[in-house]
Amino acid sequence: MKNKITLFVLATFSACAFAQVSPPPKNPDFVKLDRNGDGAISRAEAKADKRVAKFFGKADMNHDGKLNEDEWLKARSMADRQKAGEYVDDSTLTAKVKAALLAEQGLPSAAISVETYHGVVQLSGFVDSEAQVKQAGQVARGVKGVKEVKNSLNVKSKP
Repeated sequence: MKNKITLFVLATFSACAFAQVSPPPKNPDFVKLDRNGDGAISRAEAKADKRVAKFFGKADMNHDGKLNEDEWLKARSMADRQKAGEYVDDSTLTAKVKAALLAEQGLPSAAISVETYHGVVQLSGFVDSEAQVKQAGQVARGVKGVKEVKNSLNVKSKP
């Protein structure tokens, strides 16, 4: 019985020792950037993805001038967080401009659309007079955080 147990343990150990464990599959986007196939992304290779290139230095945790897959994921995550933050900032700015327009006397604020992209506010819609076009633009420019106002408001034509 002892010989059978010993034989079983040796056979199990041998099978485990010679079993090949395959590495986890790499992300296809990582593989695409790793043009030379060395398992790392150099600064030159990172230039093919602007998001990764922008955060290369911060993501290169071991400072070896290359990004392994974990560091590459970190760079992408940093870029995604920044993009999400910009979206939230633009949404907040849109809400602030709409609130300022609502609070302004003499403006048909319900008829004015507001869109924001990277701090640039776009006003569109129809108002009753050129004075209202100017007034809406001034109100939007007065909101903190607005970088620029593109005033595309139109004056309703009279029949």
